[in-house]
Amino acid sequence: MNKLRPLPILLTVLLSGAVLFGGWFSYQSFAVERPFMESMASIDGVEVSEPVIERDSVTVKLKLESGIDLMSVYHEIKKQGSALIGSKELKLDVEQVPSPELEKIWSSVLFEVAQAMDNQLYASIPEAAADWMDEYDGLNVVTSMDDTNVYITLEQSGETKFVILPRIPAKMGVWPNA
Repeated sequence: MNKLRPLPILLTVLLSGAVLFGGWFSYQSFAVERPFMESMASIDGVEVSEPVIERDSVTVKLKLESGIDLMSVYHEIKKQGSALIGSKELKLDVEQVPSPELEKIWSSVLFEVAQAMDNQLYASIPEAAADWMDEYDGLNVVTSMDDTNVYITLEQSGETKFVILPRIPAKMGVWPNA
């Protein structure tokens, strides 16, 4: 019987691993991410950096121009990236440096928004936004909602803050007395 030599076995395992993982990385980079990035470049007012693809979600880092409709950007990315995203959750990470004034405003209205989100009283958010515009000089608030997120855009003095709040649907359960 022939004696197994460890060096050829080790080299074969290392070479196979390199080909396997190198091929997977190349496929992800050239066949999946690159077409996604090219399609995202066609969206006006959006600068996309590299997406982070995980098992159950795709996170896309964005830089947005002021005045852009956040909900339409979300839907456009979801539509154009449907091959990459599939049934995964799409998360947008908006890179922004809002003014201290906008941060102060957001901090003061956050409790009202959190209460509306927790109680699923989404219709109260646009009503509250109208009050915020009356309360703070020069503040413009745009709110919108779809079946997955609530989108809030705060604009003041040329500065913009984008907020995406995920809607978590009510969970059905069994009543204890049923």
